[in-house]
Amino acid sequence: MGLALLAPSIVAHTMWLMGGEGLPFILRGRWDIVSVNAAFFLLFLLLLRYRRQVDWRSRNVYAAFILALFAEMYGFPLTAYFAARYLGAVEVDYRPSYSLNVGFMGVEFTLPTMMIVGGFVTVVGLALVVLGWYEIYRHREGLVTSGVYRYSRNPQYLGMMLVASGWILHWPTLLTLLMYPLLAATYYRLSREEEALMEKLYPKEFREYRRDTPMFL
Repeated sequence: MGLALLAPSIVAHTMWLMGGEGLPFILRGRWDIVSVNAAFFLLFLLLLRYRRQVDWRSRNVYAAFILALFAEMYGFPLTAYFAARYLGAVEVDYRPSYSLNVGFMGVEFTLPTMMIVGGFVTVVGLALVVLGWYEIYRHREGLVTSGVYRYSRNPQYLGMMLVASGWILHWPTLLTLLMYPLLAATYYRLSREEEALMEKLYPKEFREYRRDTPMFL
């Protein structure tokens, strides 16, 4: 119900931004858009299933990253205010140096290059997470080595990091850049812990699997 009420405003904002008119501006105060985007990614995170139970501390780190990202992207531009305070106010043109103009259904869209690159990386990351979840759900038990797990021992964790990387490419902020190393360290630790458990449960099979398959890429 709430999403239906917010939909017209969000669609109008998207058309304004993607049409190029909104690109020169820093957005602020759009907490409705913050809520919708954060809710989507946090729900996605909540519904994920991994090879073992992931503790809530790890989920909280990612949730904090997502909330910081969208809060600054659409709510309160902390990085811009911080820079203005310590570096002084300067006139900046926020329109991208490189962009792709695409016409669709009579509307001309302006897509910044880094938005396209970041969006692609994010979609690849989401696909890895979903495909990894599918393999785990399909097998239920045992050591999963099929599907995307044939190419990466930890495709879901790799996917989560690609999602974060895609957003940073599109919209780097002070908070997300500071949190990114913590996020990477968290998922690396989770990968090592999960692999130690898999080796304990399936010693011979996992050693062969580890020999032939990279940890991430």
